[in-house]
Amino acid sequence: MPRTRTASPAASVKRAATAAKVTTATTGEQVAKQLGQDILQGRYAAGQRIGEQAVAEAFALSRGPVRDALRILERQGLVEIRPRRGAVVTELALNDVADIFNVRCALLSLAVRYLARNPDKAALDEVEPRLAQLRKLALQKRPSLLDFAQATGRVAMGLLSVCASAKVIQATYRDLPHDALWRMLWVTPQPPDYVRPERRLDTFHDYEQLLAAIRAGSADAAEVLMRKIMTDTRDEVLGYMQQSHTDTVDTFRLEVY
Repeated sequence: MPRTRTASPAASVKRAATAAKVTTATTGEQVAKQLGQDILQGRYAAGQRIGEQAVAEAFALSRGPVRDALRILERQGLVEIRPRRGAVVTELALNDVADIFNVRCALLSLAVRYLARNPDKAALDEVEPRLAQLRKLALQKRPSLLDFAQATGRVAMGLLSVCASAKVIQATYRDLPHDALWRMLWVTPQPPDYVRPERRLDTFHDYEQLLAAIRAGSADAAEVLMRKIMTDTRDEVLGYMQQSHTDTVDTFRLEVY
């Protein structure tokens, strides 16, 4: 991914130091979230070292939480921790982005199958308010596209949180750099997805039909809809990113779902 600007570690994280402290995530997760966004927005170049001490000073933290944050970023594939050099920013290739969406698709497909097969559908009541918020945004003429994208994510996270294996599935899902990737994509002048009102309505209707399929106990139909939602977004995002990338996506990665 081309890098148009870089910044020192301290300058990159100072902007989010206050905001990061008001969330319910751990301190390490908060720092990882901001650093991940900075990496994806090009504030760190591929190969640039992220110094623990500089980040710790910017956040007024000890080095322990910063070390935790860098380990999270390593799991997400955004940095590589090297002996005697520390954390170094890796290049996010298009294949990596395809993999992120495909893993999301696999996890969410499993979650909706569990929900459809589970005879107790009471837990789905927790997801309905999230779907209602998505509908509200879909019907607006000019909603914030980032708000809409995050609303779709909240519906997906709602399904994950109430499925029969929430701890295992959520733990794996959260290791993917969703939020950083989303923010990098949707703050651009021409976002890759949800620009057209028809696209936003189609997305809402897909989720609406998905919940109906789950309530009806149709695991196959629910999985088909979940895969459609994920692959539609995957392909639009990759199409957008290909405009500024010189690498290509392996065809087989686009054919698994």
